[in-house]
Amino acid sequence: MRQHLVFVRAGRHSLHRQMLEEDPGRNWDCCINAWAGASEADRGDPDVEIFCDESINKFEAFRAWSRRSAGPRYRFHLLLDDDLLFSPGDVSRFFDWCEKASLYVAQPAIAWGSHANHLINIRNPSCRVRRVNFVEVMAPCFSQAALDELMEPTFLLTACTWGIDYAWSSLLQGQGRLSIVDAVPMQHTKPMDRAGGPFYDMLRRRGIDPGEELAAVHRHLPRWGDMRTEPEGHHYRWPMHDGFNRNLVTWMESRKIALHLARGGTIAPQRPIAQDEEEALAA
Repeated sequence: MRQHLVFVRAGRHSLHRQMLEEDPGRNWDCCINAWAGASEADRGDPDVEIFCDESINKFEAFRAWSRRSAGPRYRFHLLLDDDLLFSPGDVSRFFDWCEKASLYVAQPAIAWGSHANHLINIRNPSCRVRRVNFVEVMAPCFSQAALDELMEPTFLLTACTWGIDYAWSSLLQGQGRLSIVDAVPMQHTKPMDRAGGPFYDMLRRRGIDPGEELAAVHRHLPRWGDMRTEPEGHHYRWPMHDGFNRNLVTWMESRKIALHLARGGTIAPQRPIAQDEEEALAA
């Protein structure tokens, strides 16, 4: 058993096999929730655990797996979507940063030039680790202590997974325990496709509306404000004066969207959280 775990909700075109093959000395075990059936490569790989159940999403599946598994617990647990691409060895390096910085809840940064859902999660190259107030559901990583605190109250909040990350921000607000590891950017290879993606098609067939589920989360949890990079708590990339580094982080936050788009990246339409909350409260 290795120190860390990667749990992937994997479809037929999942990119996790590339991660495994390009990180032979990895510090993480791999569990595949193969919702479309396990591949031949996974079935023949003694280092891959295959977990099949009827869960509707990644968080429900991980909770079911966690409640059934026995034995020693992992130090960090990275819950990945299957359309994320890492440079060789970067998943192990991500876990190294989680250990080095004693992170609580974290995620790899979104690489410039790929598909982003939120501006806050796009890489800021002036940091190795950046303290923020929001980590999204795409690739969250939990310490064991964070799982003990957050899994039961949040992992079953919504079927579509929208709002689960808002709940983490609400429950942890003001505690400085959410981080983005800018030292390890990942390529999000597909934009969110609410109109034609297979996951959203499944939700429609079951009569599940992501907007309604998100509104319910907003109604029942305390507000925590807009997504932001915090003023303190970062691990800076360059050994310069803290005041200069803080200013550099702020400046890069204002510039990174232009650099991301210039490299061919996309970003989902941004809506202030307050707007969502006002609509939810008026519903």
